[in-house]
Amino acid sequence: MSKLSDDELIEEIRQRFEFNRNALSDLRAVTHKLEMMNEKLQESERVKSQFLSNIRNEINNPLSAIMGLSGQLATCRQEPERSASTAAMIYAEAFNLDFQLQNVFMAAELEAGEAEPDYAMVDVVAVIAGCFDKLAPRIAEKRIEAHNDLPAGLTFPTDAQKLEIIVINLLANAVEFNPEGGRVTVTARERDSKLEIAVADTGPGIAAADREIIFDRFRQLDVGTTKGHRGHGLGLSICWSLAELLGGTLDVDSRSDAGSHFVLILPRPDVEVKVQARDSNLFIFDQGDELEKF
Repeated sequence: MSKLSDDELIEEIRQRFEFNRNALSDLRAVTHKLEMMNEKLQESERVKSQFLSNIRNEINNPLSAIMGLSGQLATCRQEPERSASTAAMIYAEAFNLDFQLQNVFMAAELEAGEAEPDYAMVDVVAVIAGCFDKLAPRIAEKRIEAHNDLPAGLTFPTDAQKLEIIVINLLANAVEFNPEGGRVTVTARERDSKLEIAVADTGPGIAAADREIIFDRFRQLDVGTTKGHRGHGLGLSICWSLAELLGGTLDVDSRSDAGSHFVLILPRPDVEVKVQARDSNLFIFDQGDELEKF
């Protein structure tokens, strides 16, 4: 083996130091990435654990109320007025349970990549009116001033079921986070071949820092034992994902103590639409009078 000159030996040592320094730098970068990934996994587990705890209450509470109230209605002779009040409470709890389960099912479809648009020419006014009707008991309970600005005969090609899920979640949030006696306004219009639906409320608003996380799945601003609002952190994430699925956007303009203003914008799909839909359950075909669903 030939001997290395002093300069060659120094260069060899320098190269080995450089190699070790680069390897150490790469190792630090990988370690940092692993630490960040571990933190995200821990946060994900914490959020999912919180979600499971929340959803247990969101399902058990209305179910227990339905069973108790229906039992009273079935076994006790009540005055007509009291019976009607009990039936209204049963409906409100049943709707809340169905609403939460529909969100869970849709979240599962989105997570599995199984959600696909089912386009129809949708009666937008009927869909929004149906959402108001379903939330009427909660609106009355909180004495919310509910207003809408909907042009007569507004129809638009989109997915009726997914549009209803987006609107009812936005409207439910606007009602839930509004103080008693607050105001909720829904507007809809078609502009530049796009459907624009806005839901505004007079609630406490959303801080700038929190607007970055409200669309994250399972995330809620109101958590813990002092939680004062219903829900389990799926609604807005579902709305965001469905808007993207339909090729649109969902934006929010909100400030603390100034209410919230959500705007959904959906483009016309680049497909031929031959089906008409009044709401998410009724489809009427243009050709003939055949009804496919009730």
